[in-house]
Amino acid sequence: MSRPKPPHIVRYTIRLNRAQGERVAALKAQLHAKSDNEVFDYLVTVGTNQRDDLEQLVYSLFGNMADTLARRFQSLETVSQLHLALTDTFIKYALTALPEVPPSLVTGARVRATKIYEQVNLTAAREFQRRRESDAYSATELGLGEEPATLS
Repeated sequence: MSRPKPPHIVRYTIRLNRAQGERVAALKAQLHAKSDNEVFDYLVTVGTNQRDDLEQLVYSLFGNMADTLARRFQSLETVSQLHLALTDTFIKYALTALPEVPPSLVTGARVRATKIYEQVNLTAAREFQRRRESDAYSATELGLGEEPATLS
């Protein structure tokens, strides 16, 4: 009859091919381990520690990415608010400073305004393309450059 094993011991049977057995023997020699159990304990400990470290790294990277996105959205909101303020100011100026067009000149004024509007749009499109080609809209040029990433 076999003697009962203590309740705090768990037995595993592991079958290794020859190459795996040689790697375990080499690791046992490197670690100066007294038994295969010590090698197994080392491998389990190192494996779980590396997994925990990788998990912490992933959480840290996601946290940094969330912070960066929050800063970018804040910058986008700031630019949107600036755009709204400029548009509001221009509309107020146009409504208060431009003279009323007499009814007899409305047709001619509309034709001239349409031509001016087309010219303004073409000029704006050319300026946008020029700035785009010169990288003026890059994140760093707009003040949205990357801040140095720090891992927590």
